[in-house]
Amino acid sequence: MYSAHTGRNPHELYYLSMQRGRDQGDKMEDLSKKRRLRVCVATCNRADYSKLAPIMFGLKADPDSFQLEVVVLGSHLIDDYGNTFRMIEQDDFDIGSKLHTIVRGEDEAAMVESVGLALVKLPDVLQRLSPDVLVVHGDRFDALALATAAALMNIRILHVEGGEVSGTIDDSIRHAISKLAHYHACCTRSAEQHLIAMCEDHTRILLAGCPSYDKLLSAHRRDDHMDIIKAWLGDHVQVIEQNYIRCRATSAASCHHQDHKKNSIQDL
Repeated sequence: MYSAHTGRNPHELYYLSMQRGRDQGDKMEDLSKKRRLRVCVATCNRADYSKLAPIMFGLKADPDSFQLEVVVLGSHLIDDYGNTFRMIEQDDFDIGSKLHTIVRGEDEAAMVESVGLALVKLPDVLQRLSPDVLVVHGDRFDALALATAAALMNIRILHVEGGEVSGTIDDSIRHAISKLAHYHACCTRSAEQHLIAMCEDHTRILLAGCPSYDKLLSAHRRDDHMDIIKAWLGDHVQVIEQNYIRCRATSAASCHHQDHKKNSIQDL
């Protein structure tokens, strides 16, 4: 059978149209290889910045390949937590957007409201920046809002430190972010296996180790380690060098026992 308009076999026309589509796809792929990858790194607090900073420095060091966009939200912008966004500025990163997303309060409802507020504010920022990849870290409720917004806007997500297991509510949030993410940079072999068990594509999982170790590995003397500790704690905190007992207390959001604080003190 031949087309009345062209005199060509319709199967040949289909093949030609498919070939044109492939050619266009190849051209787009070539263009994507030539242009810089636009990477948005979103940081919510001092803790996740310690993990994300080495990644940000790496991206900034290769401007021919990457265009770094920095979004700051969460407790970075709260006076009570020291306005830690200044640490990012001191590291000479340009902050593209600052989003006030924390609703004051110490209960679970405040966290839910903070997630909702972030989801209201994030679409405008993500639409303006139009990143190729959004990098989020860990298991904070702020990160859950970031991953949710990006996933619904068809933005690729790289999740750092997924697959960890702590036995608290953080696990649920962390695993939810992992399921929304497209790529994973995990710290341990067990975390990698957890992600694979969650049916994540093993070819999209990178066993990278903890990014914040890069800073510690660069310290070769005791004084270097103390300088790092003082830098992260702030100038107003005096560090006394002596033997310490480390105590980690889980937040009320992760524990149903109201007397958790009292029990911890008694244990000490």
